[in-house]
Amino acid sequence: MKRHTRQTANQLFRYLFAGGGAMVVDVSMFAVFSEVFLIDYRIAVVLGFACGVVTNFSLCNWIVFGKQVSPLWRVFVKHCFASLYALFANEIVMISLVEFLNFRNLILAKVISSGIAFIFNFAIKKFYVYNNAYHQKGRQSNQQSQELGRGLNRNLGRKIGQKLRRKTRR
Repeated sequence: MKRHTRQTANQLFRYLFAGGGAMVVDVSMFAVFSEVFLIDYRIAVVLGFACGVVTNFSLCNWIVFGKQVSPLWRVFVKHCFASLYALFANEIVMISLVEFLNFRNLILAKVISSGIAFIFNFAIKKFYVYNNAYHQKGRQSNQQSQELGRGLNRNLGRKIGQKLRRKTRR
């Protein structure tokens, strides 16, 4: 049990860098979309968040959770679906700060909303996207596929050998 706690603490520490890097990309792109291109802040949140999700996925695979057994596209899809919850939380906090609490500094509001979504996002990534049981199951499935493939190759080899022996007897 201590090993899992230590591993989670280690992953959380590394996620500070990965999530922090993704947050920098998210907030920077939000600033570009809302301040430079003058896109409505609610849409700019989504666009910046999308850029942050791709960054977060890359950094999580590289720094935080390491190489996974499952196909990369499957992990990416799960990562994106899990990020929808964080986007929803991010958008709600952002709208609440701007519309109801009259925050005028959109960048500060974005930083606050991203910070609130940070821990929630780590928990989802840890226990849903990069769940050890999920990847253990993938590893077992991969081993079963390899065993099946070896069995098929043996059977196929026997059948080909039998046909060749029949042809040479004739």
